[in-house]
Amino acid sequence: MLTFKDLRKNLKIRREKPQIWLLEKEKVGYIQIPKVATRSIQHAMVRHLVSDSAINDNAIDKKLIKTIEPQYSAHMSLRQIRRDIKGHYFLFGFVRNPVTRIYSCYKNKVLDQRKTGGRNILSNHGIHLDMDFPAFVDTIIKIPDRKIDRHLRSLAWFLSDAEGLVVDYVGKLETFRDDWEYLRSLYGLQIPVHHNKSSHARKMSTVCSKTTLEKIIGRYTRDIELFGYQQAVDEILREYQ
Repeated sequence: MLTFKDLRKNLKIRREKPQIWLLEKEKVGYIQIPKVATRSIQHAMVRHLVSDSAINDNAIDKKLIKTIEPQYSAHMSLRQIRRDIKGHYFLFGFVRNPVTRIYSCYKNKVLDQRKTGGRNILSNHGIHLDMDFPAFVDTIIKIPDRKIDRHLRSLAWFLSDAEGLVVDYVGKLETFRDDWEYLRSLYGLQIPVHHNKSSHARKMSTVCSKTTLEKIIGRYTRDIELFGYQQAVDEILREYQ
């Protein structure tokens, strides 16, 4: 049963807006998406902002990022971003394979928290730390973007509206270094230290059945089509042959 705290969080989720970082001098904006190299890109943005100071890379930690973040980022609706920001700033975002993103979220927010005795930030969706991956998927596919935690929202919710993509450039986690090199060449944004890299990716066929996989694909079809992940998804499907 959901607690009063869970119900309050669900109401708050419905009012959430994408978070955008703005570099005024360079006229660059970054719309961040949870579970897509967020910490690494935040680190790169802060490193760029403090490049003229005596602060070195080792001093850029979560605490410093949290201190600087409110000064250079804001939560805005896509309507506001399109109206007030787009055209005045070069906007970019990063995406990743929607299928592996959802498993990564499950691993980080459920499995890892279960092992460490951590906090369950998804309890407001009826998700518990003893839940297996198929049950997790069965739960999230029933919840639309406007009602679901930001870690589970569609990539498209952050970067597109009825008129299309709001951003000018979309990089991919799978080709992160090459895609970031494009930003570096234009604006001098140094390559981020890639945090939370997985030493080896698990095959989805070892994680769930084809039925569960197809449910994920159905829930995030728009992301797969909009950001060009059909070939990658087809390769995952071939694991089940």
